[in-house]
Amino acid sequence: MDTGRFAINSPTVIGEAIAGEVMIINLVTGTYYNLTGTAAAAWPLLAAGLPSQRIVDALGKACGVEANVLASDFAAFVDTLSTEAIIRAADETIEPLVVPTLAAAPYTGFALHRYDDMRALLVVDPVHEVGDFGWPPPPEPPRTPQ
Repeated sequence: MDTGRFAINSPTVIGEAIAGEVMIINLVTGTYYNLTGTAAAAWPLLAAGLPSQRIVDALGKACGVEANVLASDFAAFVDTLSTEAIIRAADETIEPLVVPTLAAAPYTGFALHRYDDMRALLVVDPVHEVGDFGWPPPPEPPRTPQ
């Protein structure tokens, strides 16, 4: 297993935990994803930049599953997230400021659900063209004749 750290591939990707699920959106491709169960529990640990082994240890303790099964499943999950460009390798020297704690929960595996049905709408949405000025852009001042 890769013992490295990972980071959310921002600003291209954003993710938010809502009611025990994680919604992830790739703002460039318009693809969005859903994580539940153990995958959702792993998300804040990945986002915090914890090393893979610490994530596996924390999940193993919370779920009560064999370390070798969890390590193998987690490695495949990380590979999938990397392939989808949701996460990227992070700096090995940075220690996370806050380490989320996990509540005991049953082990459900690491499913990543991918959705492309809103892709065209998310990619052409004008909110993607927001600059420092916000949205909508302020009106241009009237030109004075010279």
